[in-house]
Amino acid sequence: MKIWVKACVLAFLFFFGHFAYAGVVINEVQISPTGDRFIELYNQDDTEVNLSEWYIQRKTQTGTSFTSLISSTNFENKKIKGHEYFLISRNLLSNSDIVVSTMTLTESNVIQLKNQNGDVVDKICWGEVTDCTSVIANPTEGKSVARGQSGLFVGNPTPKIG
Repeated sequence: MKIWVKACVLAFLFFFGHFAYAGVVINEVQISPTGDRFIELYNQDDTEVNLSEWYIQRKTQTGTSFTSLISSTNFENKKIKGHEYFLISRNLLSNSDIVVSTMTLTESNVIQLKNQNGDVVDKICWGEVTDCTSVIANPTEGKSVARGQSGLFVGNPTPKIG
């Protein structure tokens, strides 16, 4: 009987832990102008997610591997509540959660969000890249790549507005 209870508890913890971060997505990215660069995350679930030890990687069109874009130290003790946005910006915006002055985003990039286990939680691609099944055109200056009900689109930036 005790083994069955332990197995159920472990299964619950595994599945609860897995689904607790399943709803965090890269919601919007602006690459130009340089000073206005940002990445917006959105938590689609009801449950708050602790982003400690999460990180974002980047790969260029000519790159052969992913490199660090936003390190896990930037996410230390950061949380994203259910159905809320989390903003990472190059320069301080009025609603930034993290400011990373070295954030480099350019045309034809892939960025991927990874959780504390190193699992790819979400990935977004734009321009001339082949790492995604869905790729959107490079955004022009002052525009962003955003996630909508019908998929990715290029439009006016709305950091943390929704």
